[in-house]
Amino acid sequence: MKKLKRFLLKTTAPRKGFTLIEMVIVLAIIALLMLIVVPNLNAQRERASAKQSEALQEIVYNQAEMYKSDHQDAKGDVSIDQLEAEKYLNKKQAAQAKDYHTTRPGQANDASGK
Repeated sequence: MKKLKRFLLKTTAPRKGFTLIEMVIVLAIIALLMLIVVPNLNAQRERASAKQSEALQEIVYNQAEMYKSDHQDAKGDVSIDQLEAEKYLNKKQAAQAKDYHTTRPGQANDASGK
């Protein structure tokens, strides 16, 4: 009887750890999920960057229009430096606008048009 109990305890004892095939399957599932998720993240990041640039353009354009409205004697284009000096743009917005205009070839450093 004791031998039977010992045998049953050995065969029904809970396993510790995972088998190699279980680990391989889990890794394969994770790899498949990464193949799906990573390209979507990059596309979302690009879309967010484009939206941020559009929003910055809109802010600069609106502030330039406000500057022109407040300063009726202002003629020609309004520069980003003028908007920053007159506190129509904060330092961060001005830096982003300057960076945006320097990374886009053929764009002048003015804020008068879209």
